[in-house]
Amino acid sequence: MQRTLVTVLFLALTCSLAEAQLFRRAAPTTAELSALGLQERSLRVGATTRWLLLQQPPDGQRPAPILIVLHGGGQSMRRMFDAGAGATRGWPELARRENALLLVPNGTNPDNGDPRGDNQTWNDLRQDIARASSADDVAYILALIGWAQATYRTDAARVYVTGASNGGMMTFRLLMEVPEPFAAGAAFVGALPAEDTRLKPPARPTPLLIANGKLDPLVQWNGGEIAGHRGQTRSVAATVAWWAAANKAAAQPSATATLPDTDPSDACRIERRDYPAGPGGAPVTTYTMTGGGHSIPSSRYDIPKGWLVRRFIGPVCRDAEGIELAWQFLSAFRR
Repeated sequence: MQRTLVTVLFLALTCSLAEAQLFRRAAPTTAELSALGLQERSLRVGATTRWLLLQQPPDGQRPAPILIVLHGGGQSMRRMFDAGAGATRGWPELARRENALLLVPNGTNPDNGDPRGDNQTWNDLRQDIARASSADDVAYILALIGWAQATYRTDAARVYVTGASNGGMMTFRLLMEVPEPFAAGAAFVGALPAEDTRLKPPARPTPLLIANGKLDPLVQWNGGEIAGHRGQTRSVAATVAWWAAANKAAAQPSATATLPDTDPSDACRIERRDYPAGPGGAPVTTYTMTGGGHSIPSSRYDIPKGWLVRRFIGPVCRDAEGIELAWQFLSAFRR
């Protein structure tokens, strides 16, 4: 009996370690990224060299929208396109279809300052957290936009930013502090910090999509500490309320709709709520994933299904392609 128990525990540990290795497998190589149409570039920002992946629009003669996609914490520009990365793998195809200039910037490693690695973080609005970044990421994104507009034929009225988790929170920061270049933004599975000394209403409201899962074990629906001493966040409801007020949008939604239950096996339903703009304001749209966790919904792009991954990110909603929802929202606006 004791030998059987030891064997079971050994097998469970072996499977867990194998799954962890799968979840943190090596980032895609340059050749693999190139096959997707992504090129690695560097950009000098002040005294620092920053890195990004870029995909040029198929038709370089037409002014292209700029689509900036921000990775999550502990990820990188490369890991967004790993075989197990989920929904973010679809951005290159979507950008080609829409003739967009796709920019995927890299954060920095807060432990050693490495701007090119694969365990990166954005300097979002959270304070006093483990692995906090001190990089001037706001200046980097502004410089990236300016460089792209000077280098490629782009449409200055259609600059969009989106991200998930740490990338979603960085999206919040950009729209607060430097909203001027952006026509719209979309933040997945992120929330505002509970501590509010760094929060300030934007000088110019910008249309914003906010999407969260009610079963998110990291950025919790009701707020609280992000595991690993990564800061206290306010609830999703409080985050939406803050943005509705900051954007001069309605305090209550004018319309709600539940998306079709295209995959009943996922035990998830997605509800959309629209908060229309008031005078001089911009709208806020939310997607609530009841039964969804810490991931962008997708039926097309899988995330590893083992229990260790699921325990870390929660269940994945498969009733919609989240990046399509984001693009549908973003592309409706011009600056």
